[in-house]
Amino acid sequence: MTSNERILASLQGKPVDHIPFCPFLAYVWEHFPQAIQDEGQLAFHHRIGADPLWRGAPCPVKAIPPADMECRTTEGGGRTESEIRTPAGTLHLAWARSETGNTSFLVEHPLKTESDYKVQLWIETNTTLVLDLAPVNDHFAGEGREGFSLGMLIPRGKSAFQSLVEHHVGTEELAYALADFPETVEALWKTMVEKNTEAARLSVQSPYTHFITWEDSSTQNYSPTQYDTFIGSEITGWCNLLSNHGRHYIQHACGHLAALVGRMKAQGVHSVESISPPPTGNITIRDARKVIGSSMGIIGGIEPTRFLQLSETQLKPYVESVIREAAGGPFILANSDSCPPGVTIEKFEQVAGVARQTGR
Repeated sequence: MTSNERILASLQGKPVDHIPFCPFLAYVWEHFPQAIQDEGQLAFHHRIGADPLWRGAPCPVKAIPPADMECRTTEGGGRTESEIRTPAGTLHLAWARSETGNTSFLVEHPLKTESDYKVQLWIETNTTLVLDLAPVNDHFAGEGREGFSLGMLIPRGKSAFQSLVEHHVGTEELAYALADFPETVEALWKTMVEKNTEAARLSVQSPYTHFITWEDSSTQNYSPTQYDTFIGSEITGWCNLLSNHGRHYIQHACGHLAALVGRMKAQGVHSVESISPPPTGNITIRDARKVIGSSMGIIGGIEPTRFLQLSETQLKPYVESVIREAAGGPFILANSDSCPPGVTIEKFEQVAGVARQTGR
């Protein structure tokens, strides 16, 4: 089987020549030798004997910000600050650089007051969405010519509420805002949901058959009830829309999912991607399979810290146990979510070898 055939059959729960191993290379990729980076990720998959699963392939929809919105950015001292000026008001946000983690993270969210929510509502209302297939075509002409591509469903990259949690407000401050001025928060949330739905309608005109978002589902950030109200309701809409067009939604969920995987199944999610056992997650692969049964797929299973800390001697039986736990439904072996820097290329090769020896 080709990688494309193997991954698609695995997503459908059909027989395969062997279980696909589709590594998630976020964070570790930049720590590989420069010569390997220069060759590209497709060549790396060939080298280790893995199957390329292109998570978050280019979104077929472009978000065009309002013409009378101005963004100014300054950098210095390991800090990046942005000012967003609009006719409705000005927003301020900032990131700090982590050299150890090779990433930047928000240290000042833009929405702090009720007035800020109204500024963001103006931005959302006046943002235009257009179909743009050029990046998609470039992807399939390049590394995406092999393997299987999960297209990014919406330009925002995640549900409206998750975007508020991560990018606009923060978990704690969003809880306060929902108590202090719920109507303003919900007006913004509903408008963001409408924009996401509009984008999803455009995305089904692309060649992708399966879509993903960087949803980062986890009850570490909200309660199961909030998930049902603000996130599950939106995702159910995406699943219904995609199903009506013969497409599928795969949910990136890399946190605490014990209370959520059953909800995802009920919403119509095709597969859960980056599911991780403890300590990163809070549900074993075996228990997840018991909850979702044979109809919903699992992509992941290799817990990040185990991938880093286990010796090569210990890694093989661990991976074999993950495969056994996932049995009984669609399954793709992967290291769950991002990969810690320090995981060696030899470990990737070893996992790929275990997968090739495991038929189904």
